[in-house]
Amino acid sequence: RQGHPITLTTRGRSFDIETIGGEKGIGRRRTMAPPTVGVAEKLFWILAYSGCSSTMLVINKLAVGALPLPTVVSGAQLAVSAAVVVVMQMFGAKVMGPMDRTRVVPFVLYTAMFAGGLFANMKALLLTNVGAVIAARSCLPVIVCIIEWAFMGRSLPSARSTLSLAGVVGFAGLYIRFDSGVDVNGASGYVWLFIWWMLLALQMTYGKWMTEKIEMTQWERVFYTNAFAIPPTILLFFVTGEFGNVSDVEMGDGAWFWLIASCVMGVGISYSGWRTRSVITATTFTLVGVLNKMATIAFTVIVWPNDTTAASILALVFCILFGLLYQDAPKRKERPSIGGHKATMS
Repeated sequence: RQGHPITLTTRGRSFDIETIGGEKGIGRRRTMAPPTVGVAEKLFWILAYSGCSSTMLVINKLAVGALPLPTVVSGAQLAVSAAVVVVMQMFGAKVMGPMDRTRVVPFVLYTAMFAGGLFANMKALLLTNVGAVIAARSCLPVIVCIIEWAFMGRSLPSARSTLSLAGVVGFAGLYIRFDSGVDVNGASGYVWLFIWWMLLALQMTYGKWMTEKIEMTQWERVFYTNAFAIPPTILLFFVTGEFGNVSDVEMGDGAWFWLIASCVMGVGISYSGWRTRSVITATTFTLVGVLNKMATIAFTVIVWPNDTTAASILALVFCILFGLLYQDAPKRKERPSIGGHKATMS
C-alpha cells in the first residue's frame, strides 16, 4: 500500500517525503530543494553583477580601442574564463563534475541560443537604429514574465511589480522619443528585431531553468558557457573579415593591460551572472540587465552631454527608479493531488 506524500519545511529547507509501503518509513524517497535565499544575498549578487557589467562595458571599450579586433578580445575572455575553471580543478578545488550528456546537451542548446541571438542582434542593428533596439530590450522583462507564468510555475507579478514594469517600458519609450526615436528599415528590420527579442527571452528563461533543474556548481556553468561559446566566436572571426585585418592592426598604448583586465573582468561577470541568476527570477535578472543598460546611458549622457536634453535624462532616471520597485514573483502554490494528503510542518 502506497503512503501519502508529506512536505516537511524546516530551517529554510524543504523535503518531499513519499513513503512506499506506508509503514515505518520503508522505501522512503526524499528530494531536497535549495535553501531559501535572503534579501541581503540577492541584493549582494545583483550589485556584484551590475558592478561587473558596468565595469566590463568601460574596459571592453578601452580594450577594443587599443586592440581593434573585437572577436579576438571576446575569444580571449572566453578562453581565460574556461581555463580558470580547469586550473582550479587541476589544483584540487573540485569545482567540476563529470561531463555527461545531462550537462553538455543543455549548454550546447544554450550556446546555440546565444550565438543565434548575437547574429540576430547584428542583423537588427544593420536594419534598425539604436532606439529600436533599446525599445525592444526594455519590453523584454514583460515577455519573460509571461513565459515564467505560463511554463515555469511563477505567479503573475503583483500590482507594485506591474507598475514597475509599466514604468520601465513607458519611461524608456520617452527617452527614445526625446533622443533618437525609432527607425526600422522595412519589414525585414521588424523580423530580425523580433527574432533577436524572442531568442533573448528564451535564453533568459532557459538559463533560469538550468539553474533549477541541472545540479552543478556555479563554476561548472562558467566553464560550459565560455568553452562552448569559443567555436561560434572563431567562426565570427573569419566571417566578419577580422582574419584578413590581423596583419594590418597596430596595437595601441596599454593594449595588453586592457586585454588582461577584460579577461579578469570576464571571469567576474561570468560567475556573478550565473550566481545572480540562481537567486532571482528570470524576469528580475532580465530587468537588472535593462537597468544596467539605462544606468550606463545615463552616466554617459551626464558626463558627456552631447545634444542631450534635461527631459531625456529625467526619463532615464525615472526608468531606473521604477525598475527598482520590482519584486520577484513567487512560485504558484501547488494544489493537493487527488486522493493524496499533503502536510506542512515547521
